[in-house]
Amino acid sequence: MQDLMKTARYQKRCFDQIEGITANNRELAAEVERLRRQLEAADRERTEQDAKNQNLVVQLSNKEQEKTSKLSFYHSKRMTRVVPLLVVIAVAQD
Repeated sequence: MQDLMKTARYQKRCFDQIEGITANNRELAAEVERLRRQLEAADRERTEQDAKNQNLVVQLSNKEQEKTSKLSFYHSKRMTRVVPLLVVIAVAQD
């Protein structure tokens, strides 16, 4: 009879340990899932930020290209005015 009680207590202790481990596993699984969702959200934000940055780089490149073409037009326009002026000056000196 005493062996039977020892076995019952041992069995209850084992089941309690198993229940504790199972509860702990559920808590850990929930924590892992929460962290996974947090990581996915951070990844989405990073992807969106990368897209915004890429868009800004393209806009900046376009503005730089516009400035360069405007300066190029300005300099070519100035040169077309200078060349006839030099021709006029050269003809006038002759």
